Amino acid sequence: MNTVNASTGFSGFQLKMGRSPRLVPPLVQAEFADAPLDKKQAMLVLQQLELDLLRAKDSLLTAKTHQAFAANATRNDSPVFAVDDLVMLSTANRRREYKAKGQDRVAK
Repeated sequence: MNTVNASTGFSGFQLKMGRSPRLVPPLVQAEFADAPLDKKQAMLVLQQLELDLLRAKDSLLTAKTHQAFAANATRNDSPVFAVDDLVMLSTANRRREYKAKGQDRVAK
């Protein structure tokens, strides 16, 4: 849960909560009743959380682009078919679709 994702550079916990979890829970419960309410500090935390989320999305988009480029580099060109060309058609899964239950069933 606290593992840093290589693509984003953040852990899932950090993206959701805006901070990393504590390794050891505190032994004494913190008192929040006397804590001062600071709107400016709260807005800074929320802005930092949003910035972290946007950075993670950018990192994922960059990783997705690099993966697509790497996958397409080794991919063969699409075959070109002309009219009246003979091709082999795999029908291995056709029976399964025919016999399927539910709304997507071919034979009713």
